[in-house]
Amino acid sequence: MAASREGTMPKNPKVKDVMTTDLIMVEVPGSREQVLRMFGRHEISGMPVVKAGTRKLAGIITRTDLFRNSEEEQLAMVMNTDPLTISPDEELTTAARIFFEERIHGLPVVENDEIVGVIAPSDILRLIEKFDGDEVEKYLSPVFVPIYQGTPLPAVMKIFRITDAGALPVIDENGVLAGIVADGDLFTFSHVSESVAQSEMGIGEDEDIWSWEGIRDVMRLYYETSKIELPPIQVKEVMVKEVVTVFRKARLSQVAQKMLDNNINQMPVMDEENEMMGMVCDIDLMQTLLS
Repeated sequence: MAASREGTMPKNPKVKDVMTTDLIMVEVPGSREQVLRMFGRHEISGMPVVKAGTRKLAGIITRTDLFRNSEEEQLAMVMNTDPLTISPDEELTTAARIFFEERIHGLPVVENDEIVGVIAPSDILRLIEKFDGDEVEKYLSPVFVPIYQGTPLPAVMKIFRITDAGALPVIDENGVLAGIVADGDLFTFSHVSESVAQSEMGIGEDEDIWSWEGIRDVMRLYYETSKIELPPIQVKEVMVKEVVTVFRKARLSQVAQKMLDNNINQMPVMDEENEMMGMVCDIDLMQTLLS
């Protein structure tokens, strides 16, 4: 980890200064299967939707949209047609405020009704990484819900829905941190053990895991419908065991750097006794631009 640096935020940075212009998008008309394949292959949880053959923004599609409309196959019937957007010339503080207040992870950047980029909290983290900032214990997430490693996935799903948490730390029988599970981990096949994938889902070794049949079975790990049941697998089978943590006195620059280096958006915060005292999310760090 690089040494923390003194400094303050530059004045009036714009969205266009940090936004991503290399976009992953989907066109309408489109299908659920097409969206799921793109989510899986690109390891993303949402993307802009544009009108076929153009860059005209038609909406956005997220995992949540798919879960809420599990019976619908047509993209146009599932996507959010009235998403929050932002101008490339808007001040970065405006984007930070939207992320923090709305608890979202992406904003289409639109100019003249056409999408020109996307901005995410991770883009702002690259700016926070350059400056010391306060200690992370001042920016703990409002939701902190540890769960036991033997908790079955149907119960984990309920906890996600009730708390609206993005990630849950997992503890063992002694209350010690044993892993972490994010909502996306219940969707992404790469975090499911090979034995579970084959025995519980019936996906063979030679089958394309991003075939529609494979995707459909993986979705059993995440959401409930009248036709699909969550398997009673314990959360320890799908949790991430190598947990990246941060000390409560770490500066925000160090926290941002850890998140970026490890491609994560949340971490448990530990005290001097190496006990968990809370969680911090990239969205929580947006407050540093608002003060």
